[in-house]
Amino acid sequence: MVLAKALVDKEAAMAKTYDPHTGYILPEIPLHEARQAMTRADFIQSYDQINVFTIDSKAMVRADSVPMQIAFREVCGQEGFDEYLKDTLDRISAIESLGRTRELTIKDLWNQGRYKMEMRDQKGQIKGHIEMRTDPPVET
Repeated sequence: MVLAKALVDKEAAMAKTYDPHTGYILPEIPLHEARQAMTRADFIQSYDQINVFTIDSKAMVRADSVPMQIAFREVCGQEGFDEYLKDTLDRISAIESLGRTRELTIKDLWNQGRYKMEMRDQKGQIKGHIEMRTDPPVET
């Protein structure tokens, strides 16, 4: 829907959307901009395959057809759409951040209250070290 909204916004800024000789002029944006606009850039090819968007030989993205552009316009023009889209993107971002976050809970620190850990990259190369320790309880 982010890409559909971008196409609807682009259409609103166009001088004309119909030419008597060539027919309807659909708004289009470069593929790299379409990928930047979408939350998942890898989905754009699958939308092309199911005829929602078209990616042409010049790497321009547009609605697959005039009826599809009209549908984009109607959906994006509904009352509260911008707020709903923003809320949805916020929820997607929160869900995706959970997948990138790792939480480590240590109940008991053994070995004189110390843990040493190594951080490694995808290739197994050590990127850093972390040491966690507890201080002995302070007697009062």
